[in-house]
Order: sequence, then C-alpha cells, then structure tokens
Amino acid sequence: MGYNIISGDSHIDLRFMPEDLFVSNAGPGMRDRMPRVVETAAGRRWTATGTDLGVVGQAVDQRTFSTEMGTRWNAMIEAGFYDEPEKGYHPTTPELRVKDQDRDGVDAEVIYGLLRISALLNDNEQIVEIFRIYNDWLAGFCKTHPDRFAGLACIPNHDPKAAAAELRRAAEIGLHGGDFGVAGAVKPIYHRDWDVLWQASHDTGLSISFHTTGLLPRAIDASDAADYDEVYHNVRTTMFQLQGAEFVTSIIFSGACERYPNFKFVLGECGVSWLPYVIDRMDHEGEGQTGISMKPSEYWNRQGFSTFQKENVAGQLIHLVGEDSVIWGSDYPHQDGVWPDSLQVIDDNLKELKNPQARQKVIRDNAGKLYGFKL
Repeated sequence: MGYNIISGDSHIDLRFMPEDLFVSNAGPGMRDRMPRVVETAAGRRWTATGTDLGVVGQAVDQRTFSTEMGTRWNAMIEAGFYDEPEKGYHPTTPELRVKDQDRDGVDAEVIYGLLRISALLNDNEQIVEIFRIYNDWLAGFCKTHPDRFAGLACIPNHDPKAAAAELRRAAEIGLHGGDFGVAGAVKPIYHRDWDVLWQASHDTGLSISFHTTGLLPRAIDASDAADYDEVYHNVRTTMFQLQGAEFVTSIIFSGACERYPNFKFVLGECGVSWLPYVIDRMDHEGEGQTGISMKPSEYWNRQGFSTFQKENVAGQLIHLVGEDSVIWGSDYPHQDGVWPDSLQVIDDNLKELKNPQARQKVIRDNAGKLYGFKL
C-alpha cells in the first residue's frame, strides 16, 4: 500500500487485552501466576499473584489527568473510541484499530506493549512467561494487517541472555523490534553484560527501543499531598521525556554502537527538542574516551532515533537533531497522545520544517525503513 504517515510510537496496553489470554496460554505450572480480571470494590481490575495491574478498558487513572489530558480523553470518546463495543476494544481488535488509523489519517503504526508489568511484578519467571504469551499474541495480531502494524516484542530486563534470546525469537515470529525497560534493568545499559543483547540486535536487524517511563522528581509528603498533587503531576509530566538523556548517553558511551554497527536504538516517546544540547555535550565529554573511535554525534547519526508526538518547536530543531534520526508518533491510544488530531498536530509542529524531503522522513520514511514497511 502507499504510505503518507506512519506513527512510530503507538501502544497496546494491558487494560485492552483479551481477558483470558494469559491464563489460557500459560505453560505448565504457570496458570495461577498469570494476569486475570477480577471484580473488586473499585470495579473490574487486572491482577496477578495479588498485585493490582490496573483498570480494565478505561483511561489509565483519571485522577492523574491534567486539564489537557482530560480534554484529550473526552475528545477520543467523542471521536468514537468506544464505538462498536460488541466487537471489542479498539486497540486490540484489528478491524477497529485500522478504522481508528483511518480516522486519524495515519497509514501504519509501530506498536509498543506491556513493559509496565515488569515494574509491578518481581517474579522473573512470571514476567518471562507473560512476555512470551504477549509477544506470540502480538505477532498474530500484526499478521492480520502486516501493512498496517509493526509490533515490538517485550524484552525481559533481568537477565541479558534471556533478553537476547527473546529478541532472536521475536525475529523468528515476525515482530519488528524490541521494547526494553531500562529503568528496571538488572544492570545499567552501559554495562558490558548487555553486549549479548546488542549482538542480537546487530545480527537480526531488529532495533531496540528504550521507552521513557519518566524521571521521578522528589515527591511531596503525604500530609501535603492534597495541596501539591497538581504541582507534582505537572512537574513530573513536564520532565517525562527527559529520561531519554540517560538512555542515549549510556548506550553511546558504552561503546555498543562501536562494537555492533548494525545495532539500532530508539528513544521511545522521549521527544527531540532537548537532543541538540545533549549531543553537543556528549561530543565535549566523550572526546578521547577509550572504546569509541568516532564522535558520539556520529554514532547518534548512524544508529540512533527518537520519537516525538507534540512539540511546538520540533520543526525548528530537527536539523540540529538530524532529519534521519527523528520519528513522529501519535502515542495512540494514550490520553496524553494526539489521536484523533494527528494531522493537525503534525502541521502545527512541523510548520517551520520547510524541506519537504525532511518532513517526509520524519512522518514516514524513518519509521518505514527501520521497521520494514514497504514504502
């Protein structure tokens, strides 16, 4: 098919998953440890081994909405996000998800998954089994419309060898990349133990995404929460994308890009406007570092990418970041995303990007080439 716009950062969340998926597909002895939906005093919730994993079907947590996020969620509902409930949830029903793409003017999506589970559960065997089941399901989901969906496998972060094995398996079952939780990883990503994972990326051609989970500013004391919750929320969400600075500096200074030149990495939902400073700073601090033969900016230009969804100054700064390294994404179906107004947001954010070839790279070509869409 012909492509005009590809979202390089969209999602599937546990709240929309088939409710019997994990229990029905669990391996021997694992069924009791799998996520399931239960009735609670707070409504229907996902849970596993006594740990609450979140709501079923609704917004993640409406108590955390800023005014803008609440407005966006209402706009999504008004645009039909919950229409045709007899067919299922839109994000996990292929027919309905494609309709939502068409409604938004988006031709294809790269789909991130269930990494939050690894931050909530502390049983590594359990997490590996959940990721296996999810990755198998996602591969089947994407095969229903391979020209519209490119799925990223959830990669375990407690064991480098297990991570590498799952990325290689992801390539075998037709997924298009890996989604790796840096914040909870057993060792920092600049540690050489992770070389087996970067080697797997190099060998398979599957990129690895480091999706932000946000920096954690100092929290307010519980006794003051009522007075400062709104301020804390706005501080945290404003800083949310800046976690990418840790990801890009760690991976480049680790020498991974030097050792594995076919390894590609993506700063998922980390934005782009802060990158010119960090890239320049890396070149300054990294001069003469052992284990890297090029400037950090040269590794970035060769192997790095970052996605953004809504940045009013993005169009002014993309030439400093590198037009081959920037990927736009809608963040569908999150309430801090831009669905169903992606076309308007793209026009607003890229109005200063006068080069039509550069614009096409950002909204189509970079994601298309990285994730194997036939442009």
